Amino acid sequence: MQYIFSPATGPSGLYAWFPAMHTRVDLLLADRRPKEKLLAIAGEVETLVGHIEKLANRFDPTSPLSRHNADERYPVPDELQEILDSCRHYKELTGGLFDPWYGGPCDLSGFLKGYALDRIRRLLEHHQVEQTVVSMGNSSIMKHGAFLTTSGNDSPTRRHIVSPLTGEYVTGQRTVSVATSSGAVGEVLSTALFIADDEQRRLLLSRFPEAQIIAEADRDEWLARR
Repeated sequence: MQYIFSPATGPSGLYAWFPAMHTRVDLLLADRRPKEKLLAIAGEVETLVGHIEKLANRFDPTSPLSRHNADERYPVPDELQEILDSCRHYKELTGGLFDPWYGGPCDLSGFLKGYALDRIRRLLEHHQVEQTVVSMGNSSIMKHGAFLTTSGNDSPTRRHIVSPLTGEYVTGQRTVSVATSSGAVGEVLSTALFIADDEQRRLLLSRFPEAQIIAEADRDEWLARR
């Protein structure tokens, strides 16, 4: 983990970053505690993210998820079972627009960042850090306990999200950002809303009434307000 510490007469700032989950995690902690205390908290965040990645990384053949994918009789840890149960619930709630099992072995890549942010929020609340911002790949952001998650294609040629209902890539340069009270829900909804047609969007938003779609042009304003 690398970091920059900025001391101040009020809350000091620790900006730290490290690689995880095939992206970069950026962490900003503002608090009156000394550098050593903030570094210790940031270290706990890095350890937590590493634990979650090791637990459910489909591309790691030694992870419990990979072993379970290879043989469903493999007993999974309780935490992973809770994650899988949550994903089944969200698959049903989104009418199959969110489906980690589509196309083969379970792939939790579209869920883990939000799940990790939920766990990080609980950790930082436990330590009562005054102000916090955590970004995972710039697409999943937590600021002061609120979440903003973005899915989509950031260029005309990019195609990486497949609709489980049609089996086809969603094309075109566009993104969907959604504000939620849970990182995991943000991952589910941003993907489902990106895939959904107008009628499906209305149904999704009725099932997640606390969620709010944020226009791409308003993302910076939303972050600034938090």
